[in-house]
Amino acid sequence: MMAIKESLDITKIEEELTNRLESAGINISFDDELVHNNALNIYLTSYGLDTRYGFLNSYDSIISILKNHNVVIINNAKLESEDRTTADVAKSEMKKNGIEAKVIDLNHSRFKISDYDALYLSGGEPKYLMDAIINNNLYDDFNEFFKNGGLVIGQSAGAMIFNHEYLDTSTGTLRVQDNGFDFNDKIIVPHFEHLPNNIVKSLPKDILVIKDIDDLIKL
Repeated sequence: MMAIKESLDITKIEEELTNRLESAGINISFDDELVHNNALNIYLTSYGLDTRYGFLNSYDSIISILKNHNVVIINNAKLESEDRTTADVAKSEMKKNGIEAKVIDLNHSRFKISDYDALYLSGGEPKYLMDAIINNNLYDDFNEFFKNGGLVIGQSAGAMIFNHEYLDTSTGTLRVQDNGFDFNDKIIVPHFEHLPNNIVKSLPKDILVIKDIDDLIKL
């Protein structure tokens, strides 16, 4: 079993986060407050299979879920000019566990979602990922896949797109975009416990938190 770098008091962390947000007037939701939709197979995580950071509480769950599936890793949350190592690390970790996966750039592939039964959406900026989906006329295909119970692991930016609104920092400032998918009623915020105070103060008032130490969160 994979383990995180250090032993952490999760209850204490949640209490500290709640206090921090309440002082800023933000309504925070954790995983245990979600009403799960049993028709969906969408799982959210901050770091997923990216072993470089040590936050691996979701590692074993992801491997178990993806076993015996035909997996495609979508790397478009990072631009082609950027470091896309996070997608390559995910592929490598799958291979170590007997899972074959293909890494796809939607902008350079004739992508048919029906060729796969599991998607891994790797991290970066959610706006870049949504731009690639929309510009390649794939929004409806992705939406139907999600609605019909297609298996999805959303890592970081790949998790954020499952609310119609999502946070965008691609310009260096915090903005809210509104062209995501409607599978959750709160803006999704990964890596929450490590956000700087200036970002916390700028957050919308109603959010779903994904902490780096969390196991998978199912919508």
